[in-house]
Amino acid sequence: MARGTPGSKRGHTVSVRLSDEERERWESARGESGRREMGAWVRAVVEDVLADRAEGETPGAEKGPAPLPPINQDAYDELCRIGANLNQLVRYTHQDGQLHAAVEAALFEVGNAALAVRGIEPMRATDPE
Repeated sequence: MARGTPGSKRGHTVSVRLSDEERERWESARGESGRREMGAWVRAVVEDVLADRAEGETPGAEKGPAPLPPINQDAYDELCRIGANLNQLVRYTHQDGQLHAAVEAALFEVGNAALAVRGIEPMRATDPE
């Protein structure tokens, strides 16, 4: 049984690493599409997205946090200024060779407040740096 388009040969390979959850979602969607091969399904999905994109739209582009409303931008800017002041305090504490635990805790909380204002999940103390 011939596969593909007669007279055309695909000579490039693309590999993608997936988490277990992503693979399950992809397998489920592939099964629903009626396609038997994952590669054929992925190619069809990508080609469909590229064919249907709007003018100026870039499918798959990195998505950063949404722009902030002015009130949140002002709060974010103030938190950044506070963080800069705390960093100066840290620099002074490092001159003594010791970082006071209260300063470190305050930096952590200010960082989390800035993340929360941006709509980003705050860090936990157990998260790797």
